[in-house]
Amino acid sequence: MAYSFNYDFSKLPKEFSKDIAKVVARREIHKKIGSVSRKLVKKFKVDELSGIYMSDAISIVEDLIDINIKNLVNEKKFREAKNKILLLPHCSRKYMDSRCKAKFDPKYSSYSCSNCSKDCLVNKATKIAKEKGYKVFVLSGGSCIKKIIGKVECDGILGVACPEEIKLGSSLLENIGMTYRGVPLTKNGCANTKFNIEVLKQNMT
Repeated sequence: MAYSFNYDFSKLPKEFSKDIAKVVARREIHKKIGSVSRKLVKKFKVDELSGIYMSDAISIVEDLIDINIKNLVNEKKFREAKNKILLLPHCSRKYMDSRCKAKFDPKYSSYSCSNCSKDCLVNKATKIAKEKGYKVFVLSGGSCIKKIIGKVECDGILGVACPEEIKLGSSLLENIGMTYRGVPLTKNGCANTKFNIEVLKQNMT
């Protein structure tokens, strides 16, 4: 289930994600996450710069903190995984029509990137991941995950999605004992969604 609103954090400074990481690294999770989230929202004017209500901004930041905590917890096990896969959202493709040459594979209910546009985020992420030995799947929805992990040998999953989708996917993976890491979208929606390539790279190791 996606958020009932759209957000765009592309105007936020890079220090925003760094501050979230610092909160987690310092183990400040003993504080009420809501209080920490509210401070971050005010400090970086998240609601103003992204054009959403403060309550929604706080909700997203809480999710981002939760994702960072779980990424930290899974860091060692994920690093040691031998067969990793990358799950990308199809809505981050440059084109959502016939100009995109991604091929749909009914076996996995997902797309495989054909590298048709050099400036496409999915293309860039696919190339980087394959160079690091990842198998890459471009998903049209979270329901494809079960099908993929049921047919592909893997012991680590890196997923790109909106924070709420990552949380839902993490519950599924935790139930089957699969290690994972999540990279949140910096801009959500049904098309032209965005994520940070550098953050993706950092989470691949």
